[in-house]
Amino acid sequence: MPPTTLADVMTFPVTTVPADYSVQWTLTVMRGQRISALVVTDGGRPVGIFTERDAVRFAAQHRDAETVPVSEAMRTPPLTAPTGMDVHDAYHLLAEHRVRHLIVTDPDGQLAGIISEADLINRLTTTELLAATDVSTIMTRGVVTLPEDALVRDAVSVMAARHLGCVVVERHGRPIGIVTERDLVRLGDEHVDLVATRMTGIMSHPVQTVTGATPLTEAITRMEQARTRRLVVVDEAGGTIGIVTRHDMFKMVRD
Repeated sequence: MPPTTLADVMTFPVTTVPADYSVQWTLTVMRGQRISALVVTDGGRPVGIFTERDAVRFAAQHRDAETVPVSEAMRTPPLTAPTGMDVHDAYHLLAEHRVRHLIVTDPDGQLAGIISEADLINRLTTTELLAATDVSTIMTRGVVTLPEDALVRDAVSVMAARHLGCVVVERHGRPIGIVTERDLVRLGDEHVDLVATRMTGIMSHPVQTVTGATPLTEAITRMEQARTRRLVVVDEAGGTIGIVTRHDMFKMVRD
């Protein structure tokens, strides 16, 4: 069987914006298309990438999204790979650079597609997935939690400082909601005042939970059904003990 290449699994067409687009318009595009990243181009060539994590970092800087061009907030140069790269080599490339998106280019350096961790995870075989028998094997422990009366700016600050994809909102030690990078894209698009808004006003709820003993394959199915990229892991008393994400699955395979 011939090897699977990036051309076989990449997403195309790719959502792009020019470098002079404002961060505000960029957030609007991302929210409207429900995408985690878009590519900034110049003459068909990728010159940068703007992701949900970049949106968190930008929010923590308290800059004016309407006046700042995306070229000042994007990550550059973007990580690129040719269409013919084997997907296993792509695993190692993403891991080496500690990023979650890979821009795919044709032989002329033109934008051909984009690949994410999720795209690569979808190529995993059943055997590879079953290598981790349950959620506790791969979940992230030491989850950052905040009380329901905390301000959104507190979540933004800790997410930006610790490079987190989310924080869990708790009441009496139990998870009642979650705030993610995608929520912050939405808040930026809606011009929400992060200083005056409390977590309960913007968190996603009810939170999707599993126990540590949940089979990994079941957790994957739960994510797909709930259209989410993460599940909060709870103990028998319902207290937060961890979180399992698509990124955790990716780390399990690449290791």
